[in-house]
Amino acid sequence: MPADANLNTHALAQLERNHEALMALCLVLEEIAFALPSDVDRDACLRASQIMIPLLQQTHQVEERILFPDFDRNAGSHFAATLIERLKAEHRCDVLTCEEVSLTLKAMAERPDIPPEQAVRYMLQGFLESVRRHVLSEKLIIEALLVAEAEGREVLA
Repeated sequence: MPADANLNTHALAQLERNHEALMALCLVLEEIAFALPSDVDRDACLRASQIMIPLLQQTHQVEERILFPDFDRNAGSHFAATLIERLKAEHRCDVLTCEEVSLTLKAMAERPDIPPEQAVRYMLQGFLESVRRHVLSEKLIIEALLVAEAEGREVLA
């Protein structure tokens, strides 16, 4: 999709699917964190480690190519650009953290000796809370765009 694509039904459906998959991933990560140290589901760790990076990157790509430009065009404020840059910076941080979490989960799936339980628990909980907050923020942006469009006004007007 081109960078200037509008937020349409197809893009909304794709974002919704990705957001649901990210929230489901958060539940899996939460279960892994609570199961530490003795009841680690190695299959769940491996599956999560394999899907999390592509899922997060695909979601970010749709957001940055469609959602953010549409928000910028329809916001009616110079603050939109600042907000978008902040969200893109969060995307970069999320990807780096996701890579670390993925490597940790892969190690937990492959070896019986897991890294320090408390450190892994904090890592997982920090990441999943960040993802949940990010998904909620972007759902609020989508809602604001849809309401503003229905009312024929700018988002931040």
